[in-house]
Amino acid sequence: MKWVTSATAVLALLFAVLQLVRLVADTRDRERQIGELTRVWEMQAQAGDYSGAWASLDQALTIATSGGQLSKLTGQLSADTRKLRTAQEDLAMAWVENLRRGEGKTYSEVAQKLTPVMTRGAANATGSRKADLMAHIGWASYLESRDAQPSPEAMPQYRAALAIDPANPYAHAFLGHLLEEQREPMDKVMAEFSTALAANRAKPYVRRLQLAAIRNRPWDSHPTLVAVVNDMRKQGEPISDQTRHDLYNAYTFACGFTQDANAMKQLLDAAPAEEQVATFRVLFYDASRKASAGEPRTSLDACLATLLEAAGDRDGALKTWHALNKTVATRDVNGLAARSDAAIRRLSR
Repeated sequence: MKWVTSATAVLALLFAVLQLVRLVADTRDRERQIGELTRVWEMQAQAGDYSGAWASLDQALTIATSGGQLSKLTGQLSADTRKLRTAQEDLAMAWVENLRRGEGKTYSEVAQKLTPVMTRGAANATGSRKADLMAHIGWASYLESRDAQPSPEAMPQYRAALAIDPANPYAHAFLGHLLEEQREPMDKVMAEFSTALAANRAKPYVRRLQLAAIRNRPWDSHPTLVAVVNDMRKQGEPISDQTRHDLYNAYTFACGFTQDANAMKQLLDAAPAEEQVATFRVLFYDASRKASAGEPRTSLDACLATLLEAAGDRDGALKTWHALNKTVATRDVNGLAARSDAAIRRLSR
């Protein structure tokens, strides 16, 4: 009987060891698969392939939740599952920020897939994380409304996010965008973006929405654009070719192709003239930037001369007008010959 008991104990031990070895092997194989899928979805997300990244991450989550024997016994999520859920929430926010119509899909089709994940995250989060998710849920609702789909109002979501995190950059930026669509005064719209930028978080995205809001109001936003781009130059932020061309249109409307004293005064009130000169030179006279075919140098020179005079640099303005005058002497483009003659006489006194 002792022999039988001993043999049974040895067999039980061997079985336990085999089970442990299998468990370890399964765990390592699961971790390997999750690691591979994590690298894949991260690369896909960086490339802007959010649909592919979502599929890869969802596959990783399926593998993570199918294992984890200890988590099943304790009723708690495994560390891998918690980590991947957080990543899925981050991906949902990134996707909804960059959501575009394409591949035959509507905003709603994608937003309705992302909202439950963000809602799950918001239910379990606190502080700024919770506010970020709630603000993005509101943005997803706004996108659904663009498809004329019944969806919750975005404004309450933004307000709820700000009640949790009063400085939340996403909630303020989304709110600013919504106020612009409601045709609220531009200073009220920009106040939201200024607060969002002051949080010093998600700044490139906030700028993108801010510039989009300005672009949607071309008839009364030129001074605002000048102020914003001047601030971006001072902060060392990248300025896109689209924004550069928008600024070109603002200046040439006031002092380039046409001459509108009132429009120019509004631009000069937007930021100090000497700072505008610096911004203008960086964007339009930097050799590293290629001039657009739709941006004649004569109009740029007329605007630069006007800015130099406003900044108190009469010599610089006179020199610029002289150079422009020689260029247009034989062909009075948009009245620039006459304007340069008048400016030269005025500045030479």
